[in-house]
Amino acid sequence: SSIAILAPARSFLSCPAALCTRFFALSLLRTSERGSPTKRVDQALPMEVFLFVLGYLVQFGASCLLLYKIYKFKSIYGLSVDTQISYLLAVISRCVWSMETRLVETKFAYLELACSTAACGGLAFLCWQLYHTTSKHSVFFLRVYVTAPACLVLAFFFHPGDDWFSMQILVSYTMFQEAMGLLPQLYLMRHMHEVEAMTSHYVGLIVIARFIRMIFWGKMYFIGEHFLQLFFADICHTLLSADYMYLWMRKLKDGGRLIYSQSV
Repeated sequence: SSIAILAPARSFLSCPAALCTRFFALSLLRTSERGSPTKRVDQALPMEVFLFVLGYLVQFGASCLLLYKIYKFKSIYGLSVDTQISYLLAVISRCVWSMETRLVETKFAYLELACSTAACGGLAFLCWQLYHTTSKHSVFFLRVYVTAPACLVLAFFFHPGDDWFSMQILVSYTMFQEAMGLLPQLYLMRHMHEVEAMTSHYVGLIVIARFIRMIFWGKMYFIGEHFLQLFFADICHTLLSADYMYLWMRKLKDGGRLIYSQSV
């Protein structure tokens, strides 16, 4: 048996009964003198942690690339401010609920979270500082002041666990906000004649990060930990960006420009 990565580490956080059972079972196994069951559990945990953290490390790499681009050109033209604010809200939410999950058992997860928070904060600050360098924004219903409340409402109704109020609401909010967060950027690129190279790589890496997390959800499903609401959010994210990924992969293979506009 394995422990869900996103299951709360304390019993008062309203996780499903099955996850609580596994948590207490693990506690008993760790205090047992018989080492083989504990060894099996500890060997099962790192793979899920690795996949979950790896996805965010890829996103962190994408953020670093974007930070370099903005610093070099002193402009956010072609970038969606709403996307960056959405990711900032998501990582702030993650700072809250990550401290109450099995992720706290690895220092590497702390390092990734700190780096991701700094990168998202830096991007949001640069977007505020250089806001005058862009005049293009997505349509009204994709702006962050619409998507953030919508994602919070969705998270309230669709989150793991049986209780109405629990830390799992923030887990769902993070996943939903990240899924919605890329849509303003895709909208802007759809209405530009040509996508700048670094911006195209940034978006491509973000989609790859979500694909890695889909593998994580699949792995969790096969070991008996079902988070279908969260899995569905990443599936929608990947499907909505599938046509862009096709063009980006073709650009990497053949070179040339990336034209994502509907008018071409």
